[in-house]
Amino acid sequence: MIESHNLSLGREHGPGAPDKPTFLDDFASEEWDRLTGMLVSARVITKGDGGILLVACDAYSQLRQCQKFLKEKGSRSYDASSINGGTSYKPYPEVGQRNMARRQYQSALSELGLSPSSRSKVKTLPEPPKAKGTAKFFTS
Repeated sequence: MIESHNLSLGREHGPGAPDKPTFLDDFASEEWDRLTGMLVSARVITKGDGGILLVACDAYSQLRQCQKFLKEKGSRSYDASSINGGTSYKPYPEVGQRNMARRQYQSALSELGLSPSSRSKVKTLPEPPKAKGTAKFFTS
């Protein structure tokens, strides 16, 4: 049986943050930077984790956009009263979208080991080998 920690992961799946996609909006871009900073310093992310990181950042952006919309409206519902005088209030669609984004964000954070219950299940990446002898002066 091959132990995954002993495998050479290669450049595209090696330790470190994946390249940040250029199409992220401001909310998602800021969250990408925040999450990668934490995950890299904790040594738990590889360059191959870009997909789940993207899901987390996209969900975070949707969550923030919905929260911004609802704050601007000052309410989570609107008056949908009928012409006949029946009073009815309905939630804005952004309420459901916010709730879905919140669940997606929480799920993605768990996958990345960023929730209290998932943190104990995450294994850190091995330390890079230390250069020996004169090689330590010639590595970058």
